[in-house]
Amino acid sequence: MADFTASEAAEILVALRIRLIKIIAIVAVVWAIFFVLFADPIITQIIEDLLPKGAEIIYTRPLEGMILKLKISLIFGFAAALPYTIILAYRALKDRTGILDNVDVKKGTAFRYAITSVILFSSGIVYGYYILRFFLQYLYQMAASQGVLAYYSIAEFINFAVLMLTIFGIIFQMPLIMTFLVGNGLVEYGTLKYYRRHLYVGFFVLGATITPPDVFTQAIIAFPMIIFFEVSLIVIRIIHRSKISKSY
Repeated sequence: MADFTASEAAEILVALRIRLIKIIAIVAVVWAIFFVLFADPIITQIIEDLLPKGAEIIYTRPLEGMILKLKISLIFGFAAALPYTIILAYRALKDRTGILDNVDVKKGTAFRYAITSVILFSSGIVYGYYILRFFLQYLYQMAASQGVLAYYSIAEFINFAVLMLTIFGIIFQMPLIMTFLVGNGLVEYGTLKYYRRHLYVGFFVLGATITPPDVFTQAIIAFPMIIFFEVSLIVIRIIHRSKISKSY
């Protein structure tokens, strides 16, 4: 019995090591490609599109630009490895726990989920791009009216822009996530409706946590989440009408 347990543990560790090496390889390859070819154009484009007219970008540390390139490239590396990581997590939960017993995602369904996710995430980034352009210009004009000159650290400016764009991309995933949860019986439709107001408060708390401490910025995050939550409920009612009617 002891020998069996030891060999089984060894097999699991070897399998984990191989999968971890694959994830690290994906991250490293994509990170290297983006660091060499795409990081500088992305940073330059964000500055050209989002920097308010009259504001200036400055370096505050000698290695600030290099570290920023590393971070931006690493983000794309992790994003590239995310689908494979999700597949591994799904298989692990499916095989070793009872959490996903009712979930059966076939290849065709997974492909549709992936395409929809990419479309929604891209739409969120486009939306966030336009929102940020007006929002940053508003902040600059407010500072200029107080007689303050705007000199933004390149790292802080790009990090803020990337963070906000990522948040908007994730917000736009809400209809897909909620439809998946309800469709596979992981969350009841009635539960989402019952806790609607609680979730609204949570959206504003989340907005206050991940954005600068002002009501305007919090609202930029919270209101799209509320709108997409309501849109998600409508989508769920349309797609899973029969399942919802049986539960009532």
